[in-house]
Amino acid sequence: MGYRMLSKTLVYEQDKWFPSCHASTVCRPREGGYLCACFGGTMESSEDTAIWLARSEDGVSFAAPKKIRALDTPHWNPVLDVTDTGCALYFKTGVSIDAWKTYVCFSDDGIAWSEPEELVPGDFSGGRGPTKNPMLRWNGMLIAGRSVESRTALTVENDVSFDGGKTWHSAQPLDYIYDEIMAQSYRTKKQNGLIQPTLWADEEGVHMFMRSNWGAVYRSDSTDGLKWSPAYRTGIPNNSSGICAAYKDGILALCYNPVSSLECSNSLRTPLVMDFSKDGGKSFFDRVVLDDGPGEFSYPTVVPDEGGFTVSYTWKRKTIALARVVSD
Repeated sequence: MGYRMLSKTLVYEQDKWFPSCHASTVCRPREGGYLCACFGGTMESSEDTAIWLARSEDGVSFAAPKKIRALDTPHWNPVLDVTDTGCALYFKTGVSIDAWKTYVCFSDDGIAWSEPEELVPGDFSGGRGPTKNPMLRWNGMLIAGRSVESRTALTVENDVSFDGGKTWHSAQPLDYIYDEIMAQSYRTKKQNGLIQPTLWADEEGVHMFMRSNWGAVYRSDSTDGLKWSPAYRTGIPNNSSGICAAYKDGILALCYNPVSSLECSNSLRTPLVMDFSKDGGKSFFDRVVLDDGPGEFSYPTVVPDEGGFTVSYTWKRKTIALARVVSD
């Protein structure tokens, strides 16, 4: 079995809706088609950023985007989720990451959306619910990969809901296996840790890969979705940029920049590839290069699709690319 890119399109017309964008999310609504969103504005963290939501019937041609804005403050990191009755859109607001609040709005058809409301009113922890990647539904739980970022530390604290997202409970902060690479990083960097977990479930339980500034992807595993093993280093390189994984029919797809921050600048976010595994991410048997060359191709979101997977990602901070990858 091999994989190939079936199609690739740019979701937003460049320089029309915003000068800069980042942190896309994609989903397949139950009624069909595709929804894609990102934050866009003058630049990341500028006060004019908003969430821009675009819809497509075929994943190739997108309609003009809808602008969603909750407050007069920077908007960040949307996450789309397919619910039993439609779709939900989660996103962050706030001047700085440690002061984020999470807002959510809902749609029955992907066209008309409710007014954004605060996910956990009064929360000041840096934003509840998902931080970047799609949530996992497993054994009656909704598990949101969440990270808490301060000016000195980065920590994974997954959020769990037992009632379909009505209420949320923070899991215990993730521990990790300490090593010499971490020790050196703590001696030389102001900020260290793991963030932005991406989750999947298989016959062995639930798992997550995490972004790090320690040069590699880290991993943790769980049998119940609540108690997780200490995070351990994998052989997958990481450049302190977002990653995303999705699981379908025994195949795990991982989208990331195959670059280690121990070997190059963290700012290098090219190429962007999708690797495939038959053994739950222990080894990979095939690779599709989504984009290569100068510029930034980063921060992917991957979801299962007919015949394979669909991925959205930042394309040079000018627009969002959407690619469909299928098996031969």
